[in-house]
Amino acid sequence: MRETLAAFFLAVCAALKEWAAARVAAAWRDVRGWRLDLSPAQLVLAVRLALRELRGGLAGFWVFLACIALGVASISGVAGVSRSLLAGMGKEGRTLLGGDVQFRLAQREPDAGELAALKNLGDITYYVTTRTMAVNAAEDDVTLVELKAVDDAYPLAGRLDTEPPLAHDALLGARGGVYGMAADPALVLRFDLKPGDKVKLGNTWFEYRASIVHEPDAIALRIGFGPRVLISRDGLASTSLIAFGSIAGRTVNVSLREPVTDDGRLERLSEEFIDAFPEAAWRARTRLKANPGFENGVERFTQFLTLVGLTALLVGGVGVANAVAAFVERKRTAVAVMKSLGGSGRFIVALYLSEVLLIAAIGIVIGLTVGAALPFVLSFAAAAVLPVPVTPFIAADELLLAAFYGVLVTLVFSVVPLGRAHDMSVTRLFRDLVEETAVPVRPEYRALAALSLLMLAGISLGVSYDRAAGALFIFAISVCFLVLRGVAAAVMALARRAPRVELAWWRLAVGNLHRPGALTPSLVLSLGLCTTLMVALAVVDNNLRNQLTVSIAKRAPSFFFLDVTDAGYPAFETLIKSVAPDGTLERAPNMRGRIIRVNNTPAGRLRVDPQTAGILNGERGVTFMAEPPREARVVEGH
Repeated sequence: MRETLAAFFLAVCAALKEWAAARVAAAWRDVRGWRLDLSPAQLVLAVRLALRELRGGLAGFWVFLACIALGVASISGVAGVSRSLLAGMGKEGRTLLGGDVQFRLAQREPDAGELAALKNLGDITYYVTTRTMAVNAAEDDVTLVELKAVDDAYPLAGRLDTEPPLAHDALLGARGGVYGMAADPALVLRFDLKPGDKVKLGNTWFEYRASIVHEPDAIALRIGFGPRVLISRDGLASTSLIAFGSIAGRTVNVSLREPVTDDGRLERLSEEFIDAFPEAAWRARTRLKANPGFENGVERFTQFLTLVGLTALLVGGVGVANAVAAFVERKRTAVAVMKSLGGSGRFIVALYLSEVLLIAAIGIVIGLTVGAALPFVLSFAAAAVLPVPVTPFIAADELLLAAFYGVLVTLVFSVVPLGRAHDMSVTRLFRDLVEETAVPVRPEYRALAALSLLMLAGISLGVSYDRAAGALFIFAISVCFLVLRGVAAAVMALARRAPRVELAWWRLAVGNLHRPGALTPSLVLSLGLCTTLMVALAVVDNNLRNQLTVSIAKRAPSFFFLDVTDAGYPAFETLIKSVAPDGTLERAPNMRGRIIRVNNTPAGRLRVDPQTAGILNGERGVTFMAEPPREARVVEGH
């Protein structure tokens, strides 16, 4: 079934490609054979007359203006916020990372040779991260926490802020044989902790001394599944949490002894260290990319919101087309007068296209102003709650791109309505006041609209972070337009064939659906696109909720227990059977590992698809069983 659907989809794509190629070739022939037939003086006159027309105000163009301004503002604002976040990360990269370079190791301690090589680079701080359960003093509440055990040098960059503010020894050192700890406010609230209260981690009781207000390198750490708890490495050694097979990560932050201003040199330093220990499976980050995952997320989110903004701009384009069509309708008498005085069709189209573009320029300027101001507003209003610093940034390239989007959408939806005035004779224009007749649009105007549409699609695809998502967006929008246009044609055909009724208001309403110049196609397109977007969002939301709350809940176990050792398993099994005698206990060995080589090529040297790069960049869960699980199916390999 899947192969059949794939073959059908490929066949449809091939047919669409051939159709598009033929249309583009025909449009290109029309454009090449098109001569403007307007002198520079006539073009200047057209612009002057357009400016005079605008003195009368923007009546009839407010919807046009709002559509362009909102679409451009959303696209430019999203791009500006994204660039501001990334600029903030780049500017504060050393603080966010906790040093110039960070080296991470999974599941083992670095040996003496590796530590010596790291110390040769500069000052270092070495900490261990793991997950464990925290127990309150009354031993009636327990919760998962992210444990971070640091040394005396932590942090190398930035500042650890606590409430109350304490020095390192006073915060984490031993006092009366009890080590100190700092905790995330979420844990403080859950356990109702006060300075001096005890919390059990592993086999050891710790004294809560302060809450964590700001942790400089928090964003560079992995995703947390519980509140952060900060202890010393000596305190960690007393907990017995770190043993053979324990899931723990080691991190070494390095502050280079000699400042490196060359970005390429900084990357080479990290690569040289990794090359010196090729089998050690070290991972490196520099201050240039404190959190690649966060940056990729920002890029993806930016693309998503940009496509949403572009959708809004295209939906607004229908409003643009309606406004331009109504504008041409209002200008029939003026067009007839100009033609009777010798004005050519191209001059009239140039005149009103200039006016439309000038109005679009006003909307674009408004949109760009709002979009450019958005990063500054965000920095002022929400800087305290954002996980990264925001450096307000005016993204000139993105602003120019958003303006170009606005111009292209204006051309796509306005050229054809304006082009209808080209071949209308003076007598036909006056007769149209009482009898409307269809006027064909010249091929060059259709070609200009088609070329603008192709440029819009090409630019959208070219600047996409994920080309596949961009192509899918273009395909989906095209299908929606075609389907809704077909629905509009069907509605008009049904209305035309509807039986005549005696009620005058009903007869007029049905007649207005199919009369010449009816707004049925525009209304169906506008309402249909908006409804499609809302229904799609509702369906996706419902499917995600169903997947998380129903489908997964039926298959997933009630509880997961990690780090149960072979030696401790019999006692653990006895406990579980006493608590849940009718429950099913499934046991699976699990370890953490990293892919070091693929076909004898170091993983760090491979150039792979960004979609699958995460498999090589991080640790993977490795399980092993004599037989595959019942639900598993080997698709390829063995």
